[in-house]
Amino acid sequence: MTNSLTLTIDKNGVANLCFDMPNEKVNKLSEPVMAELEKALNVIDGNKAIRVLLITSDKKDIFIAGADINEIRDLRDSQQALKKVGRGQEIMNKIAALKIPTIAVINGACLGGGLELALACKYRVAITGPKTSLGLPEVSLGIIPGFGGTQRLPRLLGLAESLKIILSGKSVDANKAFKLGLVDDLIREEFLEEKLGYFVTEIIKNGEGNIYLSRRHEAKKKRFIFESLLLGKYAIFYLSQKDLYEKTKGQYPAPFVALEVIKRTYNTTYVNRGFKTELEGFCELCVGDISKNLIEVFFTSEALRKDSGIKADITVTEIKNAVILGAGVMGGGIAWLFANNNINIRIKDITQKAIALGYNQIIKIFNQLKKIRKLTQEQINIKTSYVTAGLDFTAFEAADIVIEAVVENMAVKKNILAEVETKLKKDAVIVSNTSSLSISEMAHALENPERFAGMHFFNPVNRMPLIEVIRGEKTSEKTIATVVKLAKKLGKTPIVVKDVAGFLVNRILLPSMNEASYLLQEGADIKHIDHAMEKFGMPMGPFILADVVGIDVGVKVAHSLQEAYGQRMRVADLLEEIYTNHKELLGKKVGKGFYIHGVKAEINGEIENILSQVRKEKNITPIYISENEIIDRCILTMVNEAAKCLEENVVENARYLDMAMIMGAGFPAFRGGLLRYAENRGIAEVVKKLQELNEKHGARFEVSKLLIEMAESGKKFYN
Repeated sequence: MTNSLTLTIDKNGVANLCFDMPNEKVNKLSEPVMAELEKALNVIDGNKAIRVLLITSDKKDIFIAGADINEIRDLRDSQQALKKVGRGQEIMNKIAALKIPTIAVINGACLGGGLELALACKYRVAITGPKTSLGLPEVSLGIIPGFGGTQRLPRLLGLAESLKIILSGKSVDANKAFKLGLVDDLIREEFLEEKLGYFVTEIIKNGEGNIYLSRRHEAKKKRFIFESLLLGKYAIFYLSQKDLYEKTKGQYPAPFVALEVIKRTYNTTYVNRGFKTELEGFCELCVGDISKNLIEVFFTSEALRKDSGIKADITVTEIKNAVILGAGVMGGGIAWLFANNNINIRIKDITQKAIALGYNQIIKIFNQLKKIRKLTQEQINIKTSYVTAGLDFTAFEAADIVIEAVVENMAVKKNILAEVETKLKKDAVIVSNTSSLSISEMAHALENPERFAGMHFFNPVNRMPLIEVIRGEKTSEKTIATVVKLAKKLGKTPIVVKDVAGFLVNRILLPSMNEASYLLQEGADIKHIDHAMEKFGMPMGPFILADVVGIDVGVKVAHSLQEAYGQRMRVADLLEEIYTNHKELLGKKVGKGFYIHGVKAEINGEIENILSQVRKEKNITPIYISENEIIDRCILTMVNEAAKCLEENVVENARYLDMAMIMGAGFPAFRGGLLRYAENRGIAEVVKKLQELNEKHGARFEVSKLLIEMAESGKKFYN
C-alpha cells in the first residue's frame, strides 16, 4: 500500500481497508487514490484468508467526500472523460464483484463518489451523529453520478426514494438513511467495535439468510407491488419530470439527464448497458459550460466558507447572547434565525403589538418546518425557549451583539444606537440591518464606532442564504471577524463589502429593475419583460419582484442610489409617479401594483393609464422592443455596475461578487454568476453593446473603465 490506504487483516480473517489521505482534511477519490484502491482490491481478491472486508476511514467525521472536483473541472474532452470515469466504474464494479461480504463503515460525510463506493459494497453501516450524511450531490455541479450511483441506488431503494436523492442532490442523515434502507444498521461510536462484531457475525453465520438481506427482500416485495403491478413506476417518472420543470424551468440539464438514464435502465437485465448509459450521460454533461459554471460556483462557496473576512489571525468571542432592536416581520425572521441555531435572543420594541408581530413570524416559520417534518413540536418548544422579549433594556448588559432593525431612517437609527450603546458591555458588537443607509454615518452616533458594522440580512431571512457584512470607515478587524463568524454559525454565507450606497447586491440589482421601468415606458409590456428575464434564468421578473418587495421600498433605495451616483441611477418617471401619487399601488402587500394579486397574479390595468400619462408628459412614442434588447438592457446594466464595484474595491474579487448576486439576487447559478456570464459572452462584445446603449440612452450606460481596460488588454475576471 502507498500512503492513502492501509490494509490490515486480523486473526479472524476480517480485513480493514482504511482511507486516510495525508495532508488532507477529507478523503477524495482522486485518480491516484483510485489507482491505490484498485491495487488493494487485487490483493484482497486473491487472499483466501480474508472472510470479510470492512472499508473505513481514519478521518474524523469524514468517510469519503466524493471524487476530486478539481479533476472534473479539468475535463474538457468527452473521450478523456469517458476513459477516466469509465475507469472509476470498473473499480467500483470490482468491489461489487468481490466474493466475500463487503461492509462500508460510514463515520461522517459520505457523498458523491463516496456513496457510490459504499453502494458497491454489499452492506453499509452508519455511525450515528450530526456529521454523518449520505448523498449524491452531483446534479448541483451540473453532472450526474458516474460511478454507478444511478444504477445501484434505485435497485437498493426503489424509484421513489432514489429519485428524491439523485434529482435533488440533497443528503440525508444517518437516521433517515436507515429508515430508507440506505444503510443496514446504525451504530453509536462508543459501541462501534462491539456492534460491528455482532454485524459481521450475523453475516458470516447466516450467509444470504441474514436479517439484513431479509429486511431488504421484504422492502423490495412491497415496492414491486406499487411499481410494477399498480403501474406506479410510470407515475413516479411523470411526476418527477413535472416537478423538475417547475423547479428548474428546464435550465439545469443534469437532473433531466439523470432521470432519463434511470428511466432507460431501471430493472433491466442488461446490467453493463446500464453503466454504459450512465457513463455517456455523465460525459455529455461534464464537458459542458453549465457544469463548468456550477463547479466554479462550488469552489467560490468553499473559499467563502473558509474566509474569516479579514487578513489577520484574530481570536473572536463566541456569540451566546443577542438582542434585536425592532420586531415586525424582518426582526421576527432574524430572531427566528438565532433561536433556530440555539442562541439566546432578546427582542426589544416600543409596543407589545410590534413584539407580537415578531413572535408570530417566529411561530409561522417554525410551523412551516414542522409541516414538512424538519422539526418536531418538542424541538420547536426547545428552540422557542431561546427567545425572550420586552419593552425595556432587560438583558442588554449580557448581550454579546445587538442587531438594529428599526425603520430605515438615519436620524431614528442614530438616536436608538446612541441610547443602546450606554446599556451594553464594552466589548459587545453592534450591527445595523440597514439595506442602504451609510454605516459610517450611523457610527457617528457612537462613542466606540470600532465595534459597529452592517449586517444586512435578506428577506425572507429563513430562506435567503446571503448576509452582507458592511465595513464602516472605523469598523475594527475584530468586529468584522466576529460578525463573519456569527453569520456562518447562523448557517448563512457572509460576504464583506465596503460601505457605499446600496452596498453590493442592491447597488447592482436596483438599476436593472429601474431599467425595466424605462423599457416599459418606451413600449415594452410588463409580461414580455418579466417573461424575458425569467427565460434568461432570473427567479422572477423585475415587475413581480417589485411588487413582492414593495414598490415604495424599492423606490426609497433607488432614491438613495440616485443621490449617491447621479444621473446613471436616475429613477424612472413611471416609478416616481406610482410612488408619489398612487399609494394604493405599492405591490403585493396592498393587493396590487404592477399586478393584481389574488389566487393568480394578473396584470393591473391601472398601470396602463399611468403609463399613458407618463408617455404624454415626457413625449414618448411607444415602440416595439425585442426580447434580446430587454435582456441586454436589464442584464448589462448590472454587469456594468458590478465592474464599477470592483473598480471601487466594494468587494474582494469577482468570484465573491458573483456569489453575492447568486445568493442575494437569484442570478442564475447555471450561468456561473454575473461577471462569469459577461466573460463567457466576451468582454469586448459586452463593452461594444454597452457603448451602443450609452449612445442611445445616455448616462445609465456609461461604460465602466475596468471593462474598457479588460476589453483592450484581453484580461478576464476568472483566471
